[in-house]
Amino acid sequence: MSQPKLCGFQSTDFNFIAMKKKFILLVTITLYVTMYGQNNAVPVPVVTGPITGPGTIFCASIVDLKPYGYMEEEYFVEGKAQRYDFQTKPGVATPLDPHYPYKTRIIVRRPVNPEKFNGTVVVEWLNVSSKYDVDSDWWQLYDYLMRSGYAWVGVSAQPAGVQSPQGLRNWNPARYGSLDVGKDTIDLEGPLRFDIYSQAVMALKGNPKVQPLGNLHPEFIIATGHSRSAWMLTFYYNLFQPITGVIDGFMIRGQGPIKLRTDIPAKVFKINAETDLIEFKQVEVRQPDSDRLVTWELAGTSHADQTFLDAYEAINRRDFGSFTPLSCDFPMCSLIPFHYGFEAAMDHLNRWIRLNITPPAGIPITVQQTDPDVIIERDSLGNALGGIRLPQFDVPVAMNTGKNKGQNYFCRAYGTHKEFDKKTLKSLYPTHQIYMKQFDASVQKNLRAGYILEDDTSKMLNEARDLSTMWE
Repeated sequence: MSQPKLCGFQSTDFNFIAMKKKFILLVTITLYVTMYGQNNAVPVPVVTGPITGPGTIFCASIVDLKPYGYMEEEYFVEGKAQRYDFQTKPGVATPLDPHYPYKTRIIVRRPVNPEKFNGTVVVEWLNVSSKYDVDSDWWQLYDYLMRSGYAWVGVSAQPAGVQSPQGLRNWNPARYGSLDVGKDTIDLEGPLRFDIYSQAVMALKGNPKVQPLGNLHPEFIIATGHSRSAWMLTFYYNLFQPITGVIDGFMIRGQGPIKLRTDIPAKVFKINAETDLIEFKQVEVRQPDSDRLVTWELAGTSHADQTFLDAYEAINRRDFGSFTPLSCDFPMCSLIPFHYGFEAAMDHLNRWIRLNITPPAGIPITVQQTDPDVIIERDSLGNALGGIRLPQFDVPVAMNTGKNKGQNYFCRAYGTHKEFDKKTLKSLYPTHQIYMKQFDASVQKNLRAGYILEDDTSKMLNEARDLSTMWE
């Protein structure tokens, strides 16, 4: 005689246990959706555009998009946003009132041909440290993003980028005069910024009348931000992702002086320059790698490097008509190309989200002292020990560090470099051919470890070949 069935299980002791486990699983899923999947809690804003004038897009791409088969458009996004109180109860974001109107803009860079789209949208929280929008992650990643088929969206979430003397409204009142992201506040950070960012994401995932991604259909959203924007995303991950659940993965680069929660399902990748340990408190908030968090520290790199400086100068000359370089105590910028490691990290994060393939573990830079100042342990050439060692640092032709100083506050972000004299260079590599052999070996080692991408190896080797004149 067959046993009666309950919810698909036979009523034996063993199957009753299985039924109980199934019930617990259903309850767990329900709680997960309640806590982390409340996409409907974030309203879909009104989207208008593409904006065609008057004037041009501020912070437009400094890279020609057409050879990649990409296009750029700007849209206005508006709705009503909430303020949150996260001071009264630390670790908790408490909604206040949802009745503050806002209007901001987003920049969209996407493939013209939908067949090229890989399904992932990288949404950058535009940096406002200069009191105007800066797309600094785009500057580092543009080649990788476009050759790989991503869409990229930049969000103006903070009053400093919109309403400061250098911000959008003053830069072109005719185009941007209607924007307002800091209603009834003089705080340039802005109490609405987190809800504005969430709603900008929903403008991509939801179904507004105007579709800023055209006929692209996003499968995954990666939030990214550098420096001050990374700080914002750290708060967002800890306090707002549990409420909204609208982001699939986070790339937090070079800031965020608080530890990340470990009970949030969304994957998070932290990637730090050497400067970030020395100047921006990243040693204090180190956390072990896990199934939700991976951290990379790139030895010898600087918070703002030569790639950043070149792009920053170009956008200032184009959009403001001039550029005044900083005068720092040491030559500006580490010359170790951070973007090679950053590209690999983004590639790993995308696969981690899609396929649950955990990225390669990080290697911490060796720290000699943390109090009162962070001191990095260094070799006899002045280069840091430990960390992920990109080939340009692993096989050095110069001293590159993340440390600099000067009267201007921002000098400390740029790091410095000093080429080896010819005697030192030839003691390390008697000929350029010997240097190339060691450099190629390091490229292969980094590639096997997953710290660089195969598509970048030929560029690295060509750049190393161009150094042959150093031996002349």
